[in-house]
Amino acid sequence: MPTFAYQASDATGRDVSGSVDAPDRASAVRLLTGRGLQPFQVKEGPAKTAVRGVGKPAAKAAGAKGKAVVQETSGPIRISGKNLQLFTEELAELLEAGMRLEQALKLMEGKGATGTHSRIAARLGSLIREGHPFSSALKQTSPSFNELYCAVAAAGEAGGSLSESMKRQGMYLAKVRELKSQVAVALIYPGFLGFSAVAVTVLFTTFLIPRLSGMMSRMRGGVPQGVQIILNFSEFMRSYWWLLLAGSALLGLLFWVWSGSKQGRPVWDETKLKIPFVGNVLMANFHTQFLETLASLTGGGLPLLKGLELASRISANLFIQRQLVNVIDGVRDGSALSRSLEKTALFPDNLLEMVRIGEHTGDISGTLRRAADRCGRELEKSLEKLMAMLQPMIILVMAALVGVMAYMMITIIYDTVSTLNSRR
Repeated sequence: MPTFAYQASDATGRDVSGSVDAPDRASAVRLLTGRGLQPFQVKEGPAKTAVRGVGKPAAKAAGAKGKAVVQETSGPIRISGKNLQLFTEELAELLEAGMRLEQALKLMEGKGATGTHSRIAARLGSLIREGHPFSSALKQTSPSFNELYCAVAAAGEAGGSLSESMKRQGMYLAKVRELKSQVAVALIYPGFLGFSAVAVTVLFTTFLIPRLSGMMSRMRGGVPQGVQIILNFSEFMRSYWWLLLAGSALLGLLFWVWSGSKQGRPVWDETKLKIPFVGNVLMANFHTQFLETLASLTGGGLPLLKGLELASRISANLFIQRQLVNVIDGVRDGSALSRSLEKTALFPDNLLEMVRIGEHTGDISGTLRRAADRCGRELEKSLEKLMAMLQPMIILVMAALVGVMAYMMITIIYDTVSTLNSRR
């Protein structure tokens, strides 16, 4: 069984150190807490000699270390999605072990002064000791703790279930990261095929075809019309590639400006949802994140109306946001959630029926989470369908390109052989 070296405070406030055998770090924390100790550093490794009666020097050293960390991180701390998930899961694990929030943060801070988790824990612990609520301390510590994250924390604080709220938030962050990973993995093969198609086209039009143009021009009877078209296209590409590149960049810039303007963005956001296969993926992604977020917020004790206001901000699509504003207005006016959702064009009948069941049973949070799981499965199916359609389309494009090049090469060989036979 692993041995964990620890440093902790006893009931009298003195700092003690020693070792404890436990199957994992969380079990070690629970064991120490059961002994009446409040650990602030637990590491797997060799035991340290237990020292008692050194509370003041150790406290001074720990305080000096904490101050140094806070001074290092006086500005906002940026944290990646992966580290945010790990931080949330570790904090939830310590809170579930029975530790108080301040002691859990102190323990995370003691893991090392150079880690991101340690710096964030130090900043949070400092703000909490100054009297700030946990949700307010999150906002001041890092912009990576967005409004939804802080709302879940606030709901957990208000309901006395912060450990459960952090656990649900960790699960939500894990699902979001898994979803992004699935999309990225699904696009690898089509992206490779698309790059190969472009590379083959550039290779033929800028290298191979120009080397054959001289030989074709000396052939008796002239160049076949199909081959001549390809040669003209190749020459145009070689001479005016910069013009094509500039034109493409200009069109892309104009589209980017239009799609971000007040007039163009709502139109483009609505159009994206109507694109075959792509629109289904976007809608399934929205359903999954919206329902999971709303389930986490309402399950943490937040009122439904406030949860809707926060969950409506998960999507940057203006068309979706405007539809959700109508849902919020309906609920504010006393309408049922299912009826308000039904008035929009965002939710299918099967999801609406699940929401109605949750309203009748009184378990709206659990029903929303089950609906989110169903939408997650639908999203996986939509991604599979999109990839199943995208890959053959790219292959057909590549086959057409290769077919055109093969036609030109066969025509050149045939005409060359014919010319040689006629000279005999």
